[in-house]
Amino acid sequence: MAKGIMYVDNIRVEFDDEPTIMDVCRKAGVEMPNFCFHSDLSVYGACRMCMVEDLDTGKIDAACTTKPKNGMRIRTNTSRLLKYRRMILELMLASHCRDCTACEKNRSCRLQEMAVRFGIHHVHFKDTREHVPMDFSSPAVTFDLNKCILCGDCVRMCADVQGVNAIDFAYRGTETLVTPAFNKTIAETDCVGCGQCRVVCPTGAI
Repeated sequence: MAKGIMYVDNIRVEFDDEPTIMDVCRKAGVEMPNFCFHSDLSVYGACRMCMVEDLDTGKIDAACTTKPKNGMRIRTNTSRLLKYRRMILELMLASHCRDCTACEKNRSCRLQEMAVRFGIHHVHFKDTREHVPMDFSSPAVTFDLNKCILCGDCVRMCADVQGVNAIDFAYRGTETLVTPAFNKTIAETDCVGCGQCRVVCPTGAI
């Protein structure tokens, strides 16, 4: 017997072992936009693209970190959520290198895909981040932090799955970077060149 029933965009969904609203949405056939949710990685909840609207409370919650509740009624694509997601994408693009035509991931970049999907044709915010030199030290991977959107996928892949911990978040606020510790290059770390960080990276940062 199912633990509970949820209503996702008026679709009745029984849930049992699904740990998050995101999993229930997928069970209902509703694929939520996101940058940081991977079934193989720990839950992080960084990008906030998967927010859903609770019809009973009026709150918006992250589908990837919120547990499903019996009787919960949610919407995944309201005008309120659309406005919210567009704002998030604009902020990401504002601090992201937008030289898309020269990027190796042009037409296979998830950020680019989302921008098209949500109709982002103009970014209203200026890029205030300082340019970071690219790291070409490794024979296997190249790091261009100017294209990083801080989703944390590479950090969790390196730590949780590969167990290497070659990279992590450094600094705080608008100065936050994904980088090896102590300003080292990637070649100076325990990186084994497996390339799994590049596999999960949604942009051309790796």
